[in-house]
Amino acid sequence: MDDSGSLRAQLGLVAPRRLLRDYVFLAALVVGCGISVALGAMTAEQVGGSISLLAFVSLVIWYPLIEELAFRGVLQGYLRGFRFARRQLAGVSYANLLAAIAFLAWHLIYRNDLMAWFVLIPGLVFGYFRDRHGSLVPSLILHCTYNASLIPGWLLFA
Repeated sequence: MDDSGSLRAQLGLVAPRRLLRDYVFLAALVVGCGISVALGAMTAEQVGGSISLLAFVSLVIWYPLIEELAFRGVLQGYLRGFRFARRQLAGVSYANLLAAIAFLAWHLIYRNDLMAWFVLIPGLVFGYFRDRHGSLVPSLILHCTYNASLIPGWLLFA
């Protein structure tokens, strides 16, 4: 394998196999979107009753893409190269746990409310599917859909 292929694999820039046949992934998609709608409803007063096109594109595409590349691609992919980080605690790799904690810390920099703390759980879910499929595609799909699912809660309950 050439260096570019191994770098792509390390970053998770490969297509997952049988993603739509992974019932755990499909369950995470449905349950996570439902939770996101509920969280959106709980925070609707903070957001208001409308969202601009730029805010929508940023929330649903740009932020997930940048965050998944940084945390699940670069950081988790790099940590997976170490033996200790491939060990698991309750089905979660240490690489995933450390990347999820960094993801949480990133959100705590610009948010200091309870919602910032809630990102630890989706961060662990995103990392789990990154490990499970060796690809960023599942975590990116989940991140985009979870973020998009906040919007109906905001708009319906503002």
